[in-house]
Amino acid sequence: MIKRRRVFVLISLLFGLLFVAFSNLFIGNLKFKPVVRKAVDGPFKLVATSSIDGSFKSVTSSKNLNNNSRKWDNRILNGHQAKRGASYPWSTTIHGNELWMGTISQGWCVWPSVNLKWPLSLSTYQSQYTGCSIQDTLSSLSQIIVYNFETGQQELVNKDWLLDGGERFHLAMKRHKEMSRRSVMGLRAAGTIGDIVFFVGHHKHAKSEGWLRIFAFNAKKRSFLGYRDIKGDTIRRFVAIKDAAGQIGFYTIVGAETGMLQNGQGPTVMLRWIGSQDNPFKGGNYLQTEDGTGAGWDIVSSEKLDGRHGMIGDLKQFKHYDGSQRLIMSSAAHPLLYNNDTSDLDPTREESKMLLSDPLPLGGWTKNNHMKFKVIFGMEQYDPDTRGRWGSKWGTTNIFNGYIYFGTYHQGTASGYEHFKKADKKLFKKLTSTNKKHEVFTINQWRASSIFRMKLTDLDQISKGAKDPELLYGYENFNVVNDDGQWGSVPNNLKQIPLFGDAGMGNPGNIYSWTSLNHNGSLFWGFFDAFSGTHDLLEKANANRLLIIPGLSIPIIGWENKKNNSLTHVLHRHMRKQMEKNGNGKDFIPGGDLVVFEGYGPPRVLTSNGFGNPCANGIRSAEVLRGRVFFATSSWCNLSELAGSEFYEYIPELDTKNIQ
Repeated sequence: MIKRRRVFVLISLLFGLLFVAFSNLFIGNLKFKPVVRKAVDGPFKLVATSSIDGSFKSVTSSKNLNNNSRKWDNRILNGHQAKRGASYPWSTTIHGNELWMGTISQGWCVWPSVNLKWPLSLSTYQSQYTGCSIQDTLSSLSQIIVYNFETGQQELVNKDWLLDGGERFHLAMKRHKEMSRRSVMGLRAAGTIGDIVFFVGHHKHAKSEGWLRIFAFNAKKRSFLGYRDIKGDTIRRFVAIKDAAGQIGFYTIVGAETGMLQNGQGPTVMLRWIGSQDNPFKGGNYLQTEDGTGAGWDIVSSEKLDGRHGMIGDLKQFKHYDGSQRLIMSSAAHPLLYNNDTSDLDPTREESKMLLSDPLPLGGWTKNNHMKFKVIFGMEQYDPDTRGRWGSKWGTTNIFNGYIYFGTYHQGTASGYEHFKKADKKLFKKLTSTNKKHEVFTINQWRASSIFRMKLTDLDQISKGAKDPELLYGYENFNVVNDDGQWGSVPNNLKQIPLFGDAGMGNPGNIYSWTSLNHNGSLFWGFFDAFSGTHDLLEKANANRLLIIPGLSIPIIGWENKKNNSLTHVLHRHMRKQMEKNGNGKDFIPGGDLVVFEGYGPPRVLTSNGFGNPCANGIRSAEVLRGRVFFATSSWCNLSELAGSEFYEYIPELDTKNIQ
């Protein structure tokens, strides 16, 4: 009897190994037609594409190679294809003739699972354009790339490129022992002061505690000056702020958030750099560091900011109508507004707010002269959903023609869906008790980006509630649930009809107002399209196996049914039908949107298909270099020549407005 069992186990094991080998072979031998790049859409020129940073055989193979320092051109391994993992240009800054960019690699690969309720069992998938697994994303290092658009040069910052400190930088970019195994060090912010270029890599430690690694380079000398680790969930911007006398202070804001699955217990404080060009991390009273000593930064914000407001998504300096220099800041709700265990509301914390600083004093804000501010407008004055709206953030903001323009930012189902769940677990359970109810809940909690503007001369009255901002694009009515669990249509709290159209400019995939740029009488406005990559994910990708470790995967029985019944598919299908019903179904296609405001009327669309590249799902960054305007795209692709982040230059001579 025992011998029979042994024989049965042996046969089963051999069958399993053959099945694994056959299935991996099947995935590895998927054949596709060569990708043909289309002409650039709109008045733009493609000036930079992502370099090859890996050799890819199949999503389940143990022979894939990720090495962004290797020269891969014409050296791709036999049976492999080129991989371009530098997908999100998370941070950009200018030094002289150069644009420095920091990435997070393969950001889209985990985005559907975190923000679209894509089943984790299907998180290993492959198509012509994607080869994705959670393991591969977590093992991919972020990159810093230096571009010179005048010479066409594009260089990766690594130990060979740096003239000094290369080995220290190489070690600093690697995973360290304090890092959570479920964390990556995405380079979220960058800034330049003098010859120093700063980058910030955010990551998690144990218990999902947020930490920030600040890297410093001397761009002129091509040297790495070192790094310091400080406690904090995120930094989104560095800014050089000039006072009325021309003195410049260099600032950033550390903010509390949970957008990358941090625990949200980090501080929200404005910091001013007090280091030097030779010693950037010397001194400072911000002591939440790895060793409790200063890291070159002073706290310069009032106590009203920390613990009350969440992270600051964007901040812009402007000259107010009274002649003073101010900051407008877009803050998110504090991530601990509701207690995670009891769902109790903490009255000491705030929902998402637009904040206006007091006048900038001579010499700027310092540790002895703090930045004070007041609330101008809050999300609760617009969205009537008391339980879910605190998951909505303010995104990009800018000043144009005497107005402040600002838009909302919604991180898919991690926004209203998850925040409603935290705010009212009991009602959430009731509203998701059946598949149909769950689908309705998910759809009703979805938000596309709304865009507002407010006159500078009206800010005081708006802050007092005597006037309201103008709603340019948004929701006239929201589907909101009452205490009894009944859904109903409720007008927005402004009681306004959107002046120019529906939220997302009519595309429910446009969920981030992601970047903006005021230049030469034009306000450029870029979005992120959540559904650009779902066309491929739902219609083309193969997710029939789940990667355990490279070379070992298990079959997912009925994976196509899981895909078709997923909430990801529910959202994709519903939004497609909604756009078809509204008469713009032809616009439900891959590719991010970029528009331009040129007066007081509606903006003009410059591209609605990612500059002609369907892999470009958003416009993440905008920079002006020597009078030339450049836009950096994010990408849901890591395979094919269309994959990875790209740069496009706006060419006024190609703009139909200027030709007519």
